[in-house]
Amino acid sequence: MYPPGLRKNYGANGVWDGELDQNKFFNQFAVAALDLYNSSPLSTVKDGLERLKSIGRLRSMLDAAEASVMADSFEIFVRDATSKGTQEALIDQPDDQDAHLSAHYYGVDLTDDATIRSSFVAEASVALRDTASRVYAKLFTAEGLRNICTNTLDALSNGDITTRTAREIVKQSQDLDPADIKQMEHVLLPLARTATDSAVSQRARRMRERLHPKPIEERHKKAREARAITWWKEDNGMAVLQAYLPAEDVISIVNTVNWFAAHEEVDEDDQRSERQRRADLLRDVILDGWPESPGTVLKSRVAVTIPAVEMLANPKRGLAELEGYGPIPIEVALKIAKDAPSFLKVLTDPWTGAAIDVAKEKYRPSKALRDLLRWRDIQCRFPGCNKLAEESETDHIDGWAKGGHTSRANTQLLCKRHQLFKHALGWEVIYKPDGSVQWRTPNGMVCLEVPGSVSNVENFDFARDQTPTLPIVEMTVRLRHVLGWHDDEPEAQAS
Repeated sequence: MYPPGLRKNYGANGVWDGELDQNKFFNQFAVAALDLYNSSPLSTVKDGLERLKSIGRLRSMLDAAEASVMADSFEIFVRDATSKGTQEALIDQPDDQDAHLSAHYYGVDLTDDATIRSSFVAEASVALRDTASRVYAKLFTAEGLRNICTNTLDALSNGDITTRTAREIVKQSQDLDPADIKQMEHVLLPLARTATDSAVSQRARRMRERLHPKPIEERHKKAREARAITWWKEDNGMAVLQAYLPAEDVISIVNTVNWFAAHEEVDEDDQRSERQRRADLLRDVILDGWPESPGTVLKSRVAVTIPAVEMLANPKRGLAELEGYGPIPIEVALKIAKDAPSFLKVLTDPWTGAAIDVAKEKYRPSKALRDLLRWRDIQCRFPGCNKLAEESETDHIDGWAKGGHTSRANTQLLCKRHQLFKHALGWEVIYKPDGSVQWRTPNGMVCLEVPGSVSNVENFDFARDQTPTLPIVEMTVRLRHVLGWHDDEPEAQAS
């Protein structure tokens, strides 16, 4: 992206371009607002939910307009400030009596990027009646949408995606090549029109790790150097302790604390909640040491997925999956797995990353199915829920009592709370041929959820309700070896 002040902002090509820009960001917003204004009074819950959906679209349109105006205003601000600073540098120094009015007196360079940005943010904060830190964040997103993630800005201005999703795509686009950013938008935007913000965020983060020009191993080693413990004050005599550590260590600590909290004997007079007991346990561990317990070692509390094909193809750029966190370097995953008591073989789709089967030689069928759901779904399949597999249970999409089979096409992971939504509160769910599930609320709102293990939704065809057609892939010698094909088998292509 060009530096501020040198970018080609929309509307710079004259009246015609400006009119198109006006229609894109304001006219359709006005039409949507007028439709809401002319709506009749609410009569049903479904009417109210549809209206909330329209308000959400309107909010996205308004945020797109705000981003556009902010980015373009900053471009003009930079050009004006740079021109003014250059002119002042060319004239003589001001008289002594006027020295206190001069930027030179205070040692301020009017053409400095940081000075210009902070000056604009200060003015924008007044206009928006917001804090400087929040306006800095808005400007960061606005520049990204206006100058880099233009397809995302278009989707936001149409009300197709939420502002949170737009912010996440801009955030995860940092340090990527323009072609990779377009690829990220191409994959994520169709999903973002129906999926929850958290689902898009997770996939955007995974895509960034795979597309980043620097290997994750190199970035992970550099990031480890910044590990630290910080804290800050809170109200009512409380404070927050924050540890910035490698993800595998944090997941290990959390899982181990949860294990001890779940297995310790609780006195019947103990009125603490489970959340409070976990916090007290961590406090006691740090200050007093671990309590005596036959608990398992810390490393067994971590689960990782290591893709064999990626590991063989390019170990330095390959990504493993740390359960509860996401992508980590394969080198780190191998160190974790070295002390693991056992392994579970998981078959994944090489195009989408979805878990499609598990090894059954060591487990009963019900156990094998549970393992498949754990790696396929990753977490509770209810829209927006992030509870992990360990906190969820196997749920029949079509109830067992109504003839539903215990199969991978009729089961999903649901936490206990959202099982209540499905079985008692009228939420309906339909399994799609491509592995996604469609939720329908009691009042007719529809939301689509894609399995958490899916890293690429480009080949999914949930719109037309059919299984995606996989691309033709040439069988190289290396890939044939990984798949276990014998040398005497004929050369072929697989789809």
